[in-house]
Amino acid sequence: HIITKPTRLDLAHERGCAVEEIDPHDPNIKAIVIAGHELRLLDEAQWGSLLDHEQIVFARTTPQQKLEIVERLQKRGEIVAVTGDGVNDA
Repeated sequence: HIITKPTRLDLAHERGCAVEEIDPHDPNIKAIVIAGHELRLLDEAQWGSLLDHEQIVFARTTPQQKLEIVERLQKRGEIVAVTGDGVNDA
């Protein structure tokens, strides 16, 4: 498994409620999966909140988005690895 920490969805299942009922800022949320198209909607504060998660999976990202993710994480002093099949990275 890529994600081993609790996500918002995990907390909803655990609490027997809808995902929308879980506060996205709940401190028990340690992991997140976010799609590339969602990144365009983030402001600086939301980027900060996103990158504060212990585990993050970025899905379906463009090469430009991958570069932005890497640069933002490196500015925070993080070590970054990028994986993918390369088909869409040309």
